[in-house]
Amino acid sequence: MALGGHAALDAHEPGVVRAFADEALRRGPLGGPAELDGWEPLPTVAARRATDG
Repeated sequence: MALGGHAALDAHEPGVVRAFADEALRRGPLGGPAELDGWEPLPTVAARRATDG
């Protein structure tokens, strides 16, 4: 998955899927039926992975 520039994530890399799950937990429940753009958390997860290693 790529954002452009230098932000990219490889879902096959260890910890990437976990980082998305952690971000979902951090954001909390959606509060009922809702649609969520799956690309929206990508910049946050990419930035966190870049700083956390």
